[in-house]
Amino acid sequence: MISIKYRVLIIALMTFVASSVCAIPYQVGDYKLDVTVRNSAMNLIPDSKVSFYRYDQSSFIAEARATGYKSVTKRIEIKPNQFVYKTEVVLPDLERKLYIIDHNHKILAAAYLRTEQFGFPGNEYGLTAYIPVEMWDAAPERVEVFDSFWGAPLKKTCLFEQIEGFHKVSLSITRKALKWSGSKIYVIFRTKDLPAPRAVARYLRQLDRLSTNPDCPPGSEEALTAYIYENFAADAAALEEPLPAVYERYHSARARFSELHRE
Repeated sequence: MISIKYRVLIIALMTFVASSVCAIPYQVGDYKLDVTVRNSAMNLIPDSKVSFYRYDQSSFIAEARATGYKSVTKRIEIKPNQFVYKTEVVLPDLERKLYIIDHNHKILAAAYLRTEQFGFPGNEYGLTAYIPVEMWDAAPERVEVFDSFWGAPLKKTCLFEQIEGFHKVSLSITRKALKWSGSKIYVIFRTKDLPAPRAVARYLRQLDRLSTNPDCPPGSEEALTAYIYENFAADAAALEEPLPAVYERYHSARARFSELHRE
């Protein structure tokens, strides 16, 4: 049997991917620890990882982590003649400044955001927006989530329903997207206001930067191109400046598709 040395941090270290169904057992010598990792809504986090090791003569340390969450360290007291321990670790969300704005980058004072994670799986980050019915024509392509680092669209899912005078819009992004999003996240609604030419030009310049950056997240260029086309195609065509090559190709492909499928 391995001897115990006081204040030796790591005698044995075992790291597993935590199960989305049940706790995973971790073994150190004669001791076993069953760990369940959850988020703030008590949903299981499917890709969590746990390190379990002996800390000193009287305790163990369990370190839980997962993409898009803060890591948590939990100290577990060793009790006489007890060799099996069960514990639960709750990981907090990463902190981000959240803004809800329109397509012209104006703050929507009449709309608001909530970040409770109820109803969203543990490997996604949920954002629930409420916007007055008269401000927005409800459609999934008319709302997007943008990060502040790349300026790229992040939206994974979008569901909406009307509750009295508001549209409730449930949006999600991946936890990986949250991790690399920068310090700010923007929920942008294409409201009923006309797009300002300078705002449309700003989206196109951002697309040009993404299309020439080999390090941008996979799929971000395509997602931003589709967003601009779906919301500002006529406005982009009216600008007196060259359009990004990637947008021109996308526009041509959509035009050909429409021509082939015209009845």
